[in-house]
Amino acid sequence: MNKKYSLTNGSILKGFINFAIPLFLGSLFQQLYGTVDLLFVGNILGKNDAAAVGSSSILVTCLIGLFTGISVGAGIVASQCWGANNRKKLLFTIKNSLMMGLFGGIILTGIGELFCKQALQALNTPEAIMAHALLYIRIYLLSILPMILYNMSAGILRAMGDSRTPFLILAAGGFLNVCMDALFIGFLHLGVAGAAFATVTSQLFTAVVLTAFLIKREKLLQENWCIDLNMIRQILFLGVPLGFQSMLLTLSNLVVQFCINGFGENDIAAFAVYFKVENLIYLPIMAFGQTMVTFTGQNIGARQIQRIQKGAIQCNLLSMGIIGLISGIVLLFGKEILGLFCADEAVVAEGLRIIHVSFPFYFIYSILEITGSIIRGAGKSLQSMAVVIATLCVLRTILLKIFGFRWHTIEAVAAVYPISWFCAATLFVGIWLYYKNKLSFYES
Repeated sequence: MNKKYSLTNGSILKGFINFAIPLFLGSLFQQLYGTVDLLFVGNILGKNDAAAVGSSSILVTCLIGLFTGISVGAGIVASQCWGANNRKKLLFTIKNSLMMGLFGGIILTGIGELFCKQALQALNTPEAIMAHALLYIRIYLLSILPMILYNMSAGILRAMGDSRTPFLILAAGGFLNVCMDALFIGFLHLGVAGAAFATVTSQLFTAVVLTAFLIKREKLLQENWCIDLNMIRQILFLGVPLGFQSMLLTLSNLVVQFCINGFGENDIAAFAVYFKVENLIYLPIMAFGQTMVTFTGQNIGARQIQRIQKGAIQCNLLSMGIIGLISGIVLLFGKEILGLFCADEAVVAEGLRIIHVSFPFYFIYSILEITGSIIRGAGKSLQSMAVVIATLCVLRTILLKIFGFRWHTIEAVAAVYPISWFCAATLFVGIWLYYKNKLSFYES
């Protein structure tokens, strides 16, 4: 195995940064698909179409949530195999993960196409944007299979320490997405359908190229592709709880979306824009969290537990510093940044009300994500699921009902996020402090 990608030796901080930068840039380009759609839709077609895109694309996130968790489970197994230098088990992990992604993507696409209209109606989508939202989501659903295959392939490559290749392919896909948006929306005038077609095209490109790269690099065409039930069970044991965690977290966000949809088109568009701006903070946090999962898994495989403990402290401090800096910049130039995504002044004004509630507290989310990633990297998916469901799902929903009933303002909706982050971070830190010196914690 090529140990140039190893996180088990050398400077911890340098390794984090070198690994996390491509992860962050890759995630940025992945988010660019939806962001570019919103830029074109919001500025060329108008706020109603922007609201249609914003209120419907979250359904795809919900549908692929289970396989997002399974891809993390596969990555945890792969990172531990990589750290232990167990190539045979690593190849079993890769092959079975790709087969699960292929079959699962086909099934979820069919489910989505069958029930997307009912889902939009259940989300309280306003009648004024229902037709465009339904058109967008029916086309956008075709990207589920490519998304799953890309996430599986990228997760495995990152587990082996290679965060650079997924980034380079995503960068090419992001450029393709911009070109397709310009073609389908600006030149062919296909409206929201053009935005969806652009996303599907670019997602398909990245999935095909990255999966082909992984198969070629690991010489998988020379391998027997039979199902290994023990490997499937191990991946599912780690991944299914994380998948349910992801799905339930998305469902809690759907509850938020339901509440937002009751405020009207301006606030729907404002939250759609806010979630795009939020990526400036969210993506670095996710990059550090994914780095910690890989770092933890590889070092468990190499039996270097003390290195994990040192990495937990260094990564948390680094992440909180970066997130504090970015939050300050966005708060200072919020009007200009929000204005990039929608020219409507009323929408921008509503967006400013949202960011002033949540952005000052985003450093808490970095603690939540990084500490939780240590627990996930150690293979303790059930503990992670319990914390996330209790705080980011159940508590968040309860707070939303209480705050929405009491004040019924977008500030009240936004406030449920930092409160639930704090509770989740407190529990994750407590679990980490309790288990950090117990060797049994790292034995899957």
